[in-house]
Amino acid sequence: MSSSSLNKLIKVALVGGVVVLGATTWMESKLQSNFRKQGYYTKAVKLLHNYEPASQFLGHPLYSGKVHLADESKLKVEGTTAKLEIPLKGSKGKGALHVLASREKLGDEWTVDQLDLEVFSSKQRWKFYDRQLATPTTLSIHQETPSIST
Repeated sequence: MSSSSLNKLIKVALVGGVVVLGATTWMESKLQSNFRKQGYYTKAVKLLHNYEPASQFLGHPLYSGKVHLADESKLKVEGTTAKLEIPLKGSKGKGALHVLASREKLGDEWTVDQLDLEVFSSKQRWKFYDRQLATPTTLSIHQETPSIST
């Protein structure tokens, strides 16, 4: 094989690699974007932002990270139930929002059933929202919030 043929082959391989990498990155971005539009995600994040201790422990502003779409222990959606872990990052630290959601039947809106906040630095996790205890005028923020140590 001549040097010229080898150079062309290397260029084709490099261009192919860049195209595959770009397509993979685009697809991951599109999947994450679609995922963030789901009711179980948007409603859970909205409830989290109304829970003041989240900012006290993790800092403000509080950002949600990329969900591990391929990890069934962090994301499992099966027809009428959803269980997921949303990574969180704030100015004070990192954590996770653990979500349990359900719906009566396919096509119905998602209802958030339970939310737990996990703070990695303190290795604490607690439930702060339970739909069964919620009323139309409250978010059912529980008194299980641990104290902040300074």
